[in-house]
Amino acid sequence: MRYDRIAEGYARWWAPVHRPATLALLDEIEPAVTDGATRILDVGCGTGALAAAAVERWPGARVTGVDASAAMLAVASRELGDLDGTTRDRVSLVQATADRLPFADGDFDIVLTAFVLQLVPSRYRALREARRVLAPGGTLAHAAWLAGGSFPADDAYADALIAAGLEPRDGAGAHDEPRSPAEAAAQLRRAGFSRVSARRDEVDHRFAPEGFLAFLARFDDEELFATLEPAARAALEADLLARLRALPPDGLRMRLPIVVATGRRATRP
Repeated sequence: MRYDRIAEGYARWWAPVHRPATLALLDEIEPAVTDGATRILDVGCGTGALAAAAVERWPGARVTGVDASAAMLAVASRELGDLDGTTRDRVSLVQATADRLPFADGDFDIVLTAFVLQLVPSRYRALREARRVLAPGGTLAHAAWLAGGSFPADDAYADALIAAGLEPRDGAGAHDEPRSPAEAAAQLRRAGFSRVSARRDEVDHRFAPEGFLAFLARFDDEELFATLEPAARAALEADLLARLRALPPDGLRMRLPIVVATGRRATRP
């Protein structure tokens, strides 16, 4: 339900942050596509950027995008409208959750998922479902957040909340991120994947002060901003902007660790 409310804010303010790392997943599956894989499932497709890039890159690929949010799928459908007709026809969108995929065993050659596993109730069940719908020998590739990392602008926001008499957010442990690539690889092995690999990377994005405020107010903490009285909201925004503008040059540079991991469904049980 939250993503139904914030779908437009996600598309405007958050999708561009992780877009380079999301699209880089296509490089991970290039060998599989070269070997003839054509049926791709994008779990948690969001605004459809990964699906669009895949069908543009590989004329023989067909992509099914799955998302739990109807509003996110509506944004994806709009964004996919920029593709030419025959390319758009190779993308289908389905509303479903990652742990209950409405597909038969072995329906896909490749499963992709980018920055979704931290949102599902059970990472293990989502990975098991991904394995189930993969054909024997099929490939999973995913990008996910790693625990750790810091962002000075978040500290400025916490200080502004305290100054306004509000409770700062507690993000510690909120999403059950793995602590290392080795831990992410172990999660894939536990879910039944073989030939697993995982490496560390990062999301690197620089905000402007006004952009980070909009990111918070229209996406990341939109519920708080929406419930403030107009005068209190205006005061918080003015104070936060002043704090953000006072940060050193790298204070608005978000550099957060991620893991890029791949695995295969074995050709034999």
